[in-house]
Amino acid sequence: MGSTNVTAMNKNLKNGEIASLYYFYGHDVAALESYTKMLVARLCPPDAQFMNLHKLDGKKLEVSELADACEALPMFADRVVITVNDLNIDSIPKNDTDDIKKLLSNLSDTTTVIIYATGVDLYKNKRNLTDKNKRFADFCSKYGEVCDFAFKKASELGKSISIALYKEGCTVSKQDAEYLADMCLCNSAYIKQEIDKLSAYAQGREITRKDIDELCIRHIESDGYNLAINILRGNAQMVFKRLQELAAQNYEAFEVLGIIGFSLADIYRAKLARSSGISYQDAARDFKYPKNREFAVKNAYSECGNISSERIRQTLEILSQTDLRLKTHSSGKESDMLTLEQGIARSMALRC
Repeated sequence: MGSTNVTAMNKNLKNGEIASLYYFYGHDVAALESYTKMLVARLCPPDAQFMNLHKLDGKKLEVSELADACEALPMFADRVVITVNDLNIDSIPKNDTDDIKKLLSNLSDTTTVIIYATGVDLYKNKRNLTDKNKRFADFCSKYGEVCDFAFKKASELGKSISIALYKEGCTVSKQDAEYLADMCLCNSAYIKQEIDKLSAYAQGREITRKDIDELCIRHIESDGYNLAINILRGNAQMVFKRLQELAAQNYEAFEVLGIIGFSLADIYRAKLARSSGISYQDAARDFKYPKNREFAVKNAYSECGNISSERIRQTLEILSQTDLRLKTHSSGKESDMLTLEQGIARSMALRC
């Protein structure tokens, strides 16, 4: 047992190797929730769930309630399945945590507990669980299977998108499928919504890049790179038009500035790596980029060749000053957006 992935879990299930304990967490909540539903149905078919499926709320978990469920015997079925949704160990007293661990370490062969997080934040930063939740995940890996449902790469999701659209009678190129994945931030929930929309619109024909641009929602985080690279290139028409669109969608200036700054940092790292003769793969590894975000360094690496590192550095400095001004002298949404536009204009006026 230990940390695993969906492919390995499916293989084990196919071979009849069912764990007594599963612990699921990760940023791709839609994929996590979908897999949990599939696993529950696989281990406890619908006609057996009334007597053998126990659904517990991790936010209000009573140890006695979990104990009763764990001690139950299957009725006219092969096993008892217990789901615990949104258990955050940071919110559980130490004595209760110890009791929960004791129960989970002594499960019978006919009992499976599935702990999964869909509506609670278990992270201390974008990549790592909090210390208590990490220790609990490590504990679960000793007695069962732990899976991090991280966002997949756009290339992986592109294949899934193509297959899903094919089932709906539509086709899409590999490049456009990956473009859609990037636009949706590699989030399965967003992707599913857009697939449903595109297939209904296309009605059996090939889906084009134009269709995607016209119909699909571009989540603000996916704007960061386009805005950042066009600020550095001085493309005022594109930048200010998009800022106006975001303002019309009621985005706050500090939100927009945040995603621009995030992408500028990617570009700066890529530029320094390229100037030092380091590959984008090495840069992504050195800066500990998760696999689903390696594309950020790759894209920047290929496009920053004619942009000076000094220009990127000064742009970061100007926008940092703009960020400070927004946070200390905010005076309303329209005024804040004007402050952001002024900071961007100063950045594009740089001559270096």
